[in-house]
Amino acid sequence: MTNWLEKILSKAKAAGAKLTDSFKKKTIQNADLWSSCPECKKMFLGKELKKNMHVCTQCDYHFRISADERFKIFFDNASYEMINTKRLAEDPNKFKTELKAYKDQLKSAKKKTKQIASLVSAHGKVNGLDMICSSFDFNFNGGTLSMQSGQNFYEACEYAVKNKVSTLTVFITTGGAALQENLFALYQMPKTILGVQMLKENKIPYFVVANINIGGVSASFGSLGDFHIMEPGKKTIWGFAGKRVVQGTISEPLPEDFQSASHVITTGAVDMITHRKDQKNVISNLVSILLKKENAQQTIVENISEKAKAVNQ
Repeated sequence: MTNWLEKILSKAKAAGAKLTDSFKKKTIQNADLWSSCPECKKMFLGKELKKNMHVCTQCDYHFRISADERFKIFFDNASYEMINTKRLAEDPNKFKTELKAYKDQLKSAKKKTKQIASLVSAHGKVNGLDMICSSFDFNFNGGTLSMQSGQNFYEACEYAVKNKVSTLTVFITTGGAALQENLFALYQMPKTILGVQMLKENKIPYFVVANINIGGVSASFGSLGDFHIMEPGKKTIWGFAGKRVVQGTISEPLPEDFQSASHVITTGAVDMITHRKDQKNVISNLVSILLKKENAQQTIVENISEKAKAVNQ
């Protein structure tokens, strides 16, 4: 009798497990199929949202997107070549919490994004101009700046100088420095600044396009662009500490749009607010103007030199 009952219960449990797995798979598929706008709550089909560059058609909310999606939107014909970089040691502090070890977090993030770090870089054409694009991916540990991310950006700067590209643009959606790497992550601030300095010394324009730019990134290479561009929206952020931290520190109420695009444009922290569909053309046009100006200056210098030689002769 007992054996008979155990067999029934065992079969029922197995059937229940299959039903649960099936439900989970359908839920994941539906999650991939549909998306909801965090701002206006409008529902979208995944392909509809992708067609509109992951921007809400009703309220213009700019969704956070992967580095891969950034590259496909930015580069001509979605064609680009990834820049390979030196691999650094992971988890230098052997950081671990009661919930999950940092090493396991990195493993999960790599599997999810198919990237080695939160920031990766690619080389391609943008409206015919030779450019490098570096991009954070918020899906990789909140887009935090790690040792590997800092290394990737620095090597992108080296690559830009070596290949004499027209510009380097970095797309920023970051939660700041990776706390799990503490000082090792903070060391990336001066390292990335040196990378930007390398670009400036070689007269390579550097553009910063931000959705969320805070913490150690905004305090370093995230605020050193020749042009600072921000995506529109109430949920965009540009600052160092978060709104609640600032408000708690000064014990005074802050504007509702504090640190958002509409606020920071009035402070001079950013040069312009640009819709995602326009960013490619805006950046390529600015680069073209800068290159023409540089060529014109070079022509003037050469003409002066020639006249000086003629006078001396």
